[in-house]
Amino acid sequence: MLEYSKEKTLTEKPKIDMTIYNMQAQISKTMSNPIRLAILHTLRDGEKSVNELVDILGISQSNLSQHLALMRQVDILRTRRQGTNVFYRVTNPKINRACDTIREVLIDQLQQKKEVADNYQSTSTI
Repeated sequence: MLEYSKEKTLTEKPKIDMTIYNMQAQISKTMSNPIRLAILHTLRDGEKSVNELVDILGISQSNLSQHLALMRQVDILRTRRQGTNVFYRVTNPKINRACDTIREVLIDQLQQKKEVADNYQSTSTI
């Protein structure tokens, strides 16, 4: 889009580089699954093997492998191979902090809804 500046000359309006927003959308899309959020939460204190993740999460290995592959594709997780075992870890602790922040917002929202419900109950019993 073209605009006139104060000097009355024709200038090009800067365009937003969508690269980072596309990357953020891809990570957000990947993380929009409760099993993947549980995987991330499980790995917050360090790496775990596929077998450990299966036991902790209670899902099949094939289902887990599909989720892990998607998370690796967007660089949320990394792997380390030791013999026949594959270990997974979170690539950057900021990912966990971002999820913690979202969870805190949700807890705040739930608290606000509870307060509204409590106020409604106390006024409706009068």
